[in-house]
Amino acid sequence: MKINCNQIIARLFSSLNMIVVLLAVVIFLFSSSKSFAPSKMSDAELSDIEGQAMFSVEWYSASANIPFGTRSYGTGSQDVVRLLLGVDAEMNAHMGSFKLGYYTAANMGQPGWASGMGWDQDTTNYFWGTTDTLTPLRWTGLFVDFGFDNYTSTANRVLNYIEIGTFSASGQVAGSINTINGLVMSGTGTNNGVMIRQTASGRRLIYFNNEVMSFVFCTKYNYTSTGGSTTGLSGIFIKIPEYHAENGLTRP
Repeated sequence: MKINCNQIIARLFSSLNMIVVLLAVVIFLFSSSKSFAPSKMSDAELSDIEGQAMFSVEWYSASANIPFGTRSYGTGSQDVVRLLLGVDAEMNAHMGSFKLGYYTAANMGQPGWASGMGWDQDTTNYFWGTTDTLTPLRWTGLFVDFGFDNYTSTANRVLNYIEIGTFSASGQVAGSINTINGLVMSGTGTNNGVMIRQTASGRRLIYFNNEVMSFVFCTKYNYTSTGGSTTGLSGIFIKIPEYHAENGLTRP
């Protein structure tokens, strides 16, 4: 049997050479004056970094005007924590009956409520998006706000409200509004844009064009109109756009 030792030795030295080279590079890097260990970055270095997070958290004090799309106002809470989520949604949904917040006027003490019991939100044959052309209602970005008093006190902390929605809704919402608590952006009608358990007969359409759509679940919430009038509220409210003049929302 003849064995070609030259080939085996050549292959062995080829592998050894590669290992030696790699070890030399590693030794050089670790002996270099430049450190590759984690280090604190300066503000200038951080400003050169680009990226996108799934979520971010913002905090507002009582003295701050809180931004809601193109508007801003104080909500009456000492501290507001906002969770911003990088979530986009497209919805074509139908609800035969949509009801939120069954209260008595005596229990809630809401100004403008009629006596007796009822729903804050009661809409039947409720559509998000259209069913004929299947054009969805689009939410670009999602936010969740938590309004607190005495936030730093574990014994006295109070959650005043939770608001869930988007600053950029586009599309159509339709339904037969039996009762509605509504906060109307740029509204100048009843209570300067605040609708409290108002009713509407027949079908109603709401068109969103990159506007706020959110639900506010509150025991304490201050809504300030574009004219500067502030109304203290409690209950479950939906924020909808201003009344569009052209084929837009028919007012309840």
